[in-house]
Amino acid sequence: MKTPDQEVADRIIQELRNSQMLSEKSIQKIKLSLANGSLKSEDWRLIFETDRLEKETDNAGKSQ
Repeated sequence: MKTPDQEVADRIIQELRNSQMLSEKSIQKIKLSLANGSLKSEDWRLIFETDRLEKETDNAGKSQ
C-alpha cells in the first residue's frame, strides 16, 4: 500500500507528464526524491533549467 506521500508524488508526476513540462528522462530523475520529500527548491530549479536546455539543444539540432 502506498503512503500518502507516494500518492501525492504520483499525482504530481502524472500532472508533469500531462502538461509536458518535463521530459520523461527528468521525471524519472525526480520520481523517488519527490516521494521521499528530499527535493529542495534549488533541485527543482536545476531540473527545470537542465531539461529546458536539453530541449533547446535537441530542437536546434533538428532544425539544421
